[in-house]
Amino acid sequence: MSHLIKIFPSNIEFSGEDDSSILDSALVVGIHLEHSCKNGDCGVCESILLDGEAEDPLGRVYGRGDKVLTCNCKPKSNLQLHAIYYPELQGQVKKIVPCKVNSIELVSADVMKLTLRLPPTAKMDFLPGQYINLQYKGVTRSYSIANSNEADGIELHIRNVANGQMSSLIFSELQVNTLMRIEGPCGTFFIRESDRPIIFIAGGTGFAPVKAMVEHLVRNASSREIYIYWGMPIAKDFYSALPQELDEKFEQIHFVPVVSGDDPTWGGRKGFVHHAVIEDFDSLEPFDIYACGSPVMIDVSKKDFISKKMSVDNFYSDAFTASK
Repeated sequence: MSHLIKIFPSNIEFSGEDDSSILDSALVVGIHLEHSCKNGDCGVCESILLDGEAEDPLGRVYGRGDKVLTCNCKPKSNLQLHAIYYPELQGQVKKIVPCKVNSIELVSADVMKLTLRLPPTAKMDFLPGQYINLQYKGVTRSYSIANSNEADGIELHIRNVANGQMSSLIFSELQVNTLMRIEGPCGTFFIRESDRPIIFIAGGTGFAPVKAMVEHLVRNASSREIYIYWGMPIAKDFYSALPQELDEKFEQIHFVPVVSGDDPTWGGRKGFVHHAVIEDFDSLEPFDIYACGSPVMIDVSKKDFISKKMSVDNFYSDAFTASK
């Protein structure tokens, strides 16, 4: 059964099926509500139910005034929601396209840089910061695109996860010219138009979308002040020299690597990566902040940054969650 779903304050509406999530129904027609993980873990898609009823996967029913996750709640009636909608992504519809492995490079002990080439007729229009779903041998996993949309092909940074189905395939048997498929673009993590200075925070391979967004800013000669904070457990885990090279080349780009583990070889900043940000700025009110990494890192960063006068309206995140 179809239900009419109205989104406020953007005053847009679409039809939602009772066997599909609110978010999926929106994305099918090219309406991009805020979301990230799409499995109910990150909380980015949380919205307020203004009218009507919705049901989650456990059968709990939500009504007027309740907070719901649009990625896993389905409509039980016509709905009115207070949710964030991005006109910048209007008309961007996910599609599945074939691709072939262009190159495979082990860039650290547990991170593989994979580049994919698409057929000339299968161009994918994405915004830097978005992600794709990689499909191979019946397995699908989500990975952030690590290159700007001005570059050719798709670059991915894939961590070797213990007992991970996709990473085991990639690290053990993948070869150049292997045929795969990608679905995308996905997500609402992208650069908002502004002249405000930017703080990027990356944990582990959360550097991938940060790299894409910074490359886009550089290619478009942005004059915005850019701070890149990248956290890793030990120093040898930093798998890209690019942020340091940008720091040295551009006066407005600043790179701060932070090591959280016990590494006697490391003489730089230590501790949690978001603590370095707190230590460096008296107030975060002037900044747009983009964070990518684990849900715990993002949640703690957001809470701590609010105490440094950050506005939640200027905090954007992409959570890397485990596959279910």
